[in-house]
Amino acid sequence: MQTACALQFKPLTLQDYTKVAPYLAGKHAVICDLSLLYFYMWGEMLGIEYAFSHEVLFLRRNNKYGLSYYPPLVKGEGLAAGLPHLLELDTPKVRLCAVPAHEVEGFERHCRVLEKGTSRRWADYVYSAADLATLSGHRYNKKRNLVHQFERLYPSRVYEDITADNLDEVRAFMQRFANEAGENEDKQYENRRVLALLEDYEALPLVGGLVRVEDEIAAFTVGEVLDEVLLVHVEKADRRFKGAYQYINYRFVQEQVTRHAVTLVNREDDAGDEGLRQAKLSYCPVEILHKYHMVVDNKE
Repeated sequence: MQTACALQFKPLTLQDYTKVAPYLAGKHAVICDLSLLYFYMWGEMLGIEYAFSHEVLFLRRNNKYGLSYYPPLVKGEGLAAGLPHLLELDTPKVRLCAVPAHEVEGFERHCRVLEKGTSRRWADYVYSAADLATLSGHRYNKKRNLVHQFERLYPSRVYEDITADNLDEVRAFMQRFANEAGENEDKQYENRRVLALLEDYEALPLVGGLVRVEDEIAAFTVGEVLDEVLLVHVEKADRRFKGAYQYINYRFVQEQVTRHAVTLVNREDDAGDEGLRQAKLSYCPVEILHKYHMVVDNKE
């Protein structure tokens, strides 16, 4: 591990989330990388650390690939507002991560950019919440048909919020799901983090739902709402129930549109998995949101 500045960085833990959360709202909220649940799920792997200075939140990734910094966050402001605070890092060059495509031009006006790049595998899929909540129109025929099949095949289906009353059942479902994951290390890591998430569910600002057929959980999902964006971080279904993935997606978004007036849904990236890519494209995203890494000149 490395250190590159005088700020006192420390690992971001569950106990720190209440201090960090107010800085995560704002125009950048559409990307998954700056959300509490993303930090919870992937913080251990990425080496997420944080520090405060003069009401500015600094976040960074500190892992085997070196140091990279998120743009400093000023409460209630867009990402560009934090750029003058890069000088506090006290290093002539700063490697930035997770700069949303819509912020790149502003960054180039404020900073001398020495390098920049992006990768399709880490681009977020962003959807219209109204589209996912209705599945109306020809382009959603297949999805709508699968939802209707699920409704016909399982007339006893029930949608429920995830609460303290059913958390044990969700944990048991997820444990069975994890036991069938095989030896893929990334999947094993993800499943471990989902199980941990369910243990801490009531301590986190989450929204979640499940679909039950008779007394058996067929699918569940977990996300969070930032501003008017629903970020979906976890979605698991038992494939014995035809259409379960499509149905939980459909019903969950409906609930969040009604309760939180969300207008966009971020379903994260595809990590370069071709099958996952095709599945996410099939829901007709309104944007495939690229995120850039940059090396900027940090001399005054």
